[in-house]
Amino acid sequence: MKNWLLKTLACAVGLLSFSNTHAEDKKTDTAPLKEGYHEIKSKEASALINAHKNMVILDIRTMKEYAAGHIQKAKHIDFFENNFKSNLEKLDRKKSYLVHCASGGRSGRSMQIFKDLGFTSIYHMNDGWKGWEKEGFPAEKGTPKKSEE
Repeated sequence: MKNWLLKTLACAVGLLSFSNTHAEDKKTDTAPLKEGYHEIKSKEASALINAHKNMVILDIRTMKEYAAGHIQKAKHIDFFENNFKSNLEKLDRKKSYLVHCASGGRSGRSMQIFKDLGFTSIYHMNDGWKGWEKEGFPAEKGTPKKSEE
Protein backbone atom coordinates (compact mmCIF):
# COMPACT_ATOMS: atom_id res chain seq x y z
CA MET A 1 0.00 0.00 0.00
CA LYS A 2 2.81 2.43 0.92
CA ASN A 3 4.59 1.67 -2.34
CA TRP A 4 1.46 2.46 -4.39
CA LEU A 5 0.87 5.68 -2.43
CA LEU A 6 4.48 6.82 -2.91
CA LYS A 7 4.33 6.11 -6.67
CA THR A 8 1.04 8.01 -6.97
CA LEU A 9 2.43 10.96 -5.01
CA ALA A 10 5.62 11.01 -7.10
CA CYS A 11 3.56 10.95 -10.30
CA ALA A 12 1.39 13.84 -9.07
CA VAL A 13 4.43 15.92 -8.15
CA GLY A 14 5.95 15.22 -11.56
CA LEU A 15 2.78 16.31 -13.34
CA LEU A 16 2.58 19.51 -11.29
CA SER A 17 6.21 20.27 -12.06
CA PHE A 18 5.68 19.68 -15.79
CA SER A 19 2.54 21.81 -15.74
CA ASN A 20 4.36 24.71 -14.06
CA THR A 21 7.31 24.63 -16.46
CA HIS A 22 4.94 24.98 -19.41
CA ALA A 23 2.59 27.49 -17.81
CA GLU A 24 4.42 30.37 -19.51
CA ASP A 25 3.53 28.91 -22.93
CA LYS A 26 -0.17 28.97 -22.05
CA LYS A 27 -0.31 32.47 -20.53
CA THR A 28 -0.66 34.35 -23.81
CA ASP A 29 -4.29 33.30 -24.14
CA THR A 30 -5.54 35.30 -21.16
CA ALA A 31 -2.59 36.86 -19.35
CA PRO A 32 -2.23 40.62 -19.22
CA LEU A 33 0.31 42.07 -21.60
CA LYS A 34 3.75 42.39 -20.09
CA GLU A 35 6.10 45.26 -20.72
CA GLY A 36 9.13 44.54 -22.84
CA TYR A 37 10.03 42.85 -26.08
CA HIS A 38 8.64 39.44 -26.85
CA GLU A 39 9.51 37.02 -29.64
CA ILE A 40 6.38 35.05 -30.57
CA LYS A 41 5.05 32.88 -33.37
CA SER A 42 1.80 33.45 -35.27
CA LYS A 43 -0.15 31.00 -33.07
CA GLU A 44 0.70 33.06 -29.99
CA ALA A 45 0.02 36.27 -31.91
CA SER A 46 -3.47 35.09 -32.85
CA ALA A 47 -4.23 34.33 -29.20
CA LEU A 48 -2.93 37.78 -28.16
CA ILE A 49 -5.04 39.55 -30.76
CA ASN A 50 -8.14 37.69 -29.60
CA ALA A 51 -7.45 38.29 -25.91
CA HIS A 52 -6.32 41.92 -26.16
CA LYS A 53 -8.57 43.92 -28.46
CA ASN A 54 -6.55 47.13 -27.90
CA MET A 55 -3.34 45.68 -29.28
CA VAL A 56 -2.12 47.52 -32.38
CA ILE A 57 -1.15 45.22 -35.25
CA LEU A 58 1.62 46.81 -37.28
CA ASP A 59 2.43 45.37 -40.70
CA ILE A 60 5.75 46.76 -41.94
CA ARG A 61 5.84 45.09 -45.36
CA THR A 62 5.54 47.01 -48.63
CA MET A 63 2.16 48.34 -49.71
CA LYS A 64 2.04 45.72 -52.47
CA GLU A 65 2.58 42.92 -49.93
CA TYR A 66 0.03 44.43 -47.54
CA ALA A 67 -2.61 44.84 -50.26
CA ALA A 68 -2.22 41.19 -51.34
CA GLY A 69 -3.21 40.05 -47.83
CA HIS A 70 -2.86 41.21 -44.24
CA ILE A 71 -4.14 40.61 -40.73
CA GLN A 72 -7.51 42.21 -40.13
CA LYS A 73 -7.28 45.71 -38.61
CA ALA A 74 -3.51 45.85 -39.23
CA LYS A 75 -1.97 49.29 -39.62
CA HIS A 76 0.61 49.68 -42.35
CA ILE A 77 4.01 51.38 -42.21
CA ASP A 78 6.52 50.38 -44.88
CA PHE A 79 9.94 49.45 -43.46
CA PHE A 80 11.64 50.47 -46.71
CA GLU A 81 10.19 54.00 -46.83
CA ASN A 82 12.57 56.84 -45.93
CA ASN A 83 10.09 58.08 -43.33
CA PHE A 84 9.76 54.72 -41.50
CA LYS A 85 11.32 55.97 -38.27
CA SER A 86 9.41 59.26 -38.31
CA ASN A 87 6.16 57.33 -38.84
CA LEU A 88 6.97 55.19 -35.79
CA GLU A 89 7.67 58.36 -33.79
CA LYS A 90 4.01 59.36 -34.31
CA LEU A 91 2.72 56.20 -32.59
CA ASP A 92 1.57 56.06 -28.96
CA ARG A 93 4.38 54.46 -26.94
CA LYS A 94 1.95 53.47 -24.18
CA LYS A 95 0.15 50.97 -26.42
CA SER A 96 1.10 47.35 -27.10
CA TYR A 97 2.16 46.50 -30.65
CA LEU A 98 2.30 43.26 -32.60
CA VAL A 99 4.91 43.88 -35.32
CA HIS A 100 5.51 41.69 -38.35
CA CYS A 101 6.78 41.60 -41.91
CA ALA A 102 6.81 38.71 -44.39
CA SER A 103 9.06 36.27 -42.54
CA GLY A 104 10.64 38.12 -39.60
CA GLY A 105 13.70 39.77 -41.17
CA ARG A 106 12.58 43.39 -41.51
CA SER A 107 10.53 43.31 -38.33
CA GLY A 108 13.47 41.79 -36.47
CA ARG A 109 15.70 44.62 -37.65
CA SER A 110 13.05 47.15 -36.60
CA MET A 111 13.11 46.05 -32.95
CA GLN A 112 16.13 48.23 -32.17
CA ILE A 113 14.33 51.25 -33.63
CA PHE A 114 11.33 50.57 -31.40
CA LYS A 115 13.64 50.30 -28.38
CA ASP A 116 15.51 53.50 -29.31
CA LEU A 117 12.18 55.35 -29.60
CA GLY A 118 11.07 54.22 -26.13
CA PHE A 119 8.39 51.65 -26.95
CA THR A 120 7.94 49.30 -24.01
CA SER A 121 5.41 46.68 -25.14
CA ILE A 122 6.37 45.09 -28.45
CA TYR A 123 5.49 41.59 -29.65
CA HIS A 124 7.58 40.52 -32.63
CA MET A 125 5.79 37.88 -34.71
CA ASN A 126 9.02 36.35 -35.91
CA ASP A 127 7.49 33.87 -38.37
CA GLY A 128 5.78 36.81 -40.09
CA TRP A 129 2.97 36.87 -42.59
CA LYS A 130 4.17 33.54 -44.00
CA GLY A 131 3.63 31.92 -40.60
CA TRP A 132 0.21 33.55 -40.27
CA GLU A 133 -0.85 32.26 -43.70
CA LYS A 134 0.57 28.79 -43.01
CA GLU A 135 -1.63 28.55 -39.90
CA GLY A 136 -4.68 29.56 -41.96
CA PHE A 137 -5.59 32.52 -39.73
CA PRO A 138 -8.07 35.15 -41.00
CA ALA A 139 -6.85 37.77 -43.42
CA GLU A 140 -8.17 40.50 -45.65
CA LYS A 141 -6.99 42.19 -48.82
CA GLY A 142 -6.74 45.79 -49.95
CA THR A 143 -4.96 48.99 -49.05
CA PRO A 144 -5.51 50.80 -45.77
CA LYS A 145 -8.00 53.63 -45.57
CA LYS A 146 -6.42 57.04 -44.96
CA SER A 147 -7.71 57.12 -41.36
CA GLU A 148 -5.89 53.84 -40.62
CA GLU A 149 -2.44 55.06 -41.62
